[in-house]
Amino acid sequence: MSYITSLGDFWTYSFLTGALLATFALSFSCGLLSPMIVAKRYAFLGSALSHSTLLGISLAVSFFAATGPLGLFLITLFVTLLLTLFLAEATYRQTTPGDSLIGIFYTVTMGLGIIVHAKFAQNQGDLMSYLFGNILLVEKIDLWLGALLSMTCLVVICSKFSTWSYFLYDFEGAKRDGLPTKLYHYLIFILMTSVIVSSLKLAGTVLVSTLLIIPGVFALQFAKSMKMLFIISVAFSLVVSVLGLSLANFYNLPSGATLAVCQFAVLVLSKLLMLKKS
Repeated sequence: MSYITSLGDFWTYSFLTGALLATFALSFSCGLLSPMIVAKRYAFLGSALSHSTLLGISLAVSFFAATGPLGLFLITLFVTLLLTLFLAEATYRQTTPGDSLIGIFYTVTMGLGIIVHAKFAQNQGDLMSYLFGNILLVEKIDLWLGALLSMTCLVVICSKFSTWSYFLYDFEGAKRDGLPTKLYHYLIFILMTSVIVSSLKLAGTVLVSTLLIIPGVFALQFAKSMKMLFIISVAFSLVVSVLGLSLANFYNLPSGATLAVCQFAVLVLSKLLMLKKS
């Protein structure tokens, strides 16, 4: 079977169709958030938030498995948001050096998640699937949640685009001019957390942070304006993620890992081309 022929699998098999739609939703959301994460230098923060979901999913799987996929999502989101809002408040006040606080948060929440899963989950959930993603876990409710979050990100960002630009690149100026900087700070954390939790089945906690960072880094090389930065980031995220999913299907590779590696490979290739031109 050729690679081109294998693309027909996405219309033949319902689980692959679902995975494709979920990838569209995830990559669109990640493409929108990535320039914001890169601008605020929240790359390490993205990793901390993605790993903290392990505690939420461990609690959900251990004690609320009977609630179904929507219940698991909501409980995981609720637990992770509680942790996230604590981190958002602490980083905004900067009472502790940011990198130290995020490093502590990263390791402790992940450690607690592993302990809870080992102690209580037993055979109620496959932790590896949530760590690295598994397209077989994607259900119809995940598609609706992914689409809802994509539209939410689009509306939140586009409705106040100029304010977001000011906040991202001149925080002190925005604060001095009376803009609600704390609200925008919290919104970034909430949007990141929501997207990360919705992507657990497709990309996993370990790899989703890569999908939140690389599109923005890629777009910075070519964008001449803020609008183009977001447009290029979204386009890159959509195209390369779909390419990654199709390669994962053709070569029978893990979806989350293939998405991450494909994005990295294209980023490196673009860097090499830019060096060659210069």
